Amino acid sequence: MGIRKNGSIRAEVFSQKSFIIQNRGNDMSLIPLRVPMGFAVCFNKFSDVDPIPCKTGDGFIENWEYFTEDILQIAMMKIVDGNWVLPKFDKLIIDLGWYPDSHITGQYRLIQVNEFWEVIREKYSKDRHEIKDTIEAWMKNPIVL
Repeated sequence: MGIRKNGSIRAEVFSQKSFIIQNRGNDMSLIPLRVPMGFAVCFNKFSDVDPIPCKTGDGFIENWEYFTEDILQIAMMKIVDGNWVLPKFDKLIIDLGWYPDSHITGQYRLIQVNEFWEVIREKYSKDRHEIKDTIEAWMKNPIVL
């Protein structure tokens, strides 16, 4: 089993086809994701935390840093001349955010888009485990137009 370390993030290789990313730091606990070969996690702060309402009652989230429009972005890679690369054209991106940003009434918005940010598929949910399952399903069965 190979291990790669980058700061507090550790990726454990389970097979040649998938690996799981987990945070080993104390400040946040990332949701473990099974990422199949051919995908790159470009940005990740998808954490295993519940939103905490602000004590002021203004409708915002106290731990807002986990509930913003930019939570996770995964891109599908391609093999070019024998190397995995992020393509310049025909991109497929999975993007996750919380809408409205930092608001207790918000929910996760998961989208799969092309390079022009045209939505191919979309899912809304407050349940982070349902979102995790959907992310993994979308990577396992990507819709490539």
